[in-house]
Amino acid sequence: MSEFTILGGPPSERSNRTDDHDAEPEPTRELPPGDPETATARGRLYSLLALGFARPDDDFERLLENGEYAAGLVDAATAVDGAVADAATAVEPPADTDQVTRQWASLFGVEEGRSVSPYELTYLPGPLLTTVRQLADIRGFYDAFGLDVGEAMPYRGDHVCYLTEFLGHCCLREARLRRRGDDEGVATVVDARGSFLEDHLGRWFWRFADEVSARDDGFYASLADLLAALVEDELETLSLEPEWVPDDPGVTEWSEDVFGDAGRGCGGCGADAAGLDEPTPGSQPNASSGDASLE
Repeated sequence: MSEFTILGGPPSERSNRTDDHDAEPEPTRELPPGDPETATARGRLYSLLALGFARPDDDFERLLENGEYAAGLVDAATAVDGAVADAATAVEPPADTDQVTRQWASLFGVEEGRSVSPYELTYLPGPLLTTVRQLADIRGFYDAFGLDVGEAMPYRGDHVCYLTEFLGHCCLREARLRRRGDDEGVATVVDARGSFLEDHLGRWFWRFADEVSARDDGFYASLADLLAALVEDELETLSLEPEWVPDDPGVTEWSEDVFGDAGRGCGGCGADAAGLDEPTPGSQPNASSGDASLE
């Protein structure tokens, strides 16, 4: 097995003895369909979506102004699927990049009362005191890949920009493993990506896209439609059947009467809010890693 696996650690310590007739050979894992080029394109598209759903900064506005962002979406999506490419072609950033900043603030910015939640926990049924385990599970995926959200993270770990960035990292790692001929590593990474989609983003992406489209008919609505097209393609390609969230999850958000001061930073989960604060205006996701990053 290649040492480049998502869990890291030492190489396999299995015995190489050939005289152990009682040992049964391990079954060969089926290699998921795909190729390095498609995996790279899918990873790039996820990463571009992560950048698009984060708070716009000067660098992002420059990418919009010179057309690199829109061109990058189309180029990556074309290598993935026809329906995904069509959705990418429909993404047209406004000529006035300041308008994108205002749109983001009105949709996702806490300083303007956020009309669309970019956080997974918001869409899950039940009180956040119980769904906080979902946040721990998400962090577990990050840890398994040797990834860590930077100390200056402005968002909670279940923010859509982090989920898409993580999936992008999975796809790029898949591409590297395919080029190395590490079939077992490929199967492991694709299995992890499938589990992450089925347990997390694949459950609520459609609700997020609907919420954005109901409040915006421009750049962010088309970006959310592109996300939906990409995830739908993933679910079909990997034969996944996530348990979709209900139309009205009935989530109990943070309430001082219910939770007191605990959990303010994590939306009412009741956990220690240290490091889980809401976004700070003007800040961007900042991830660090031992052997890779979320960027």
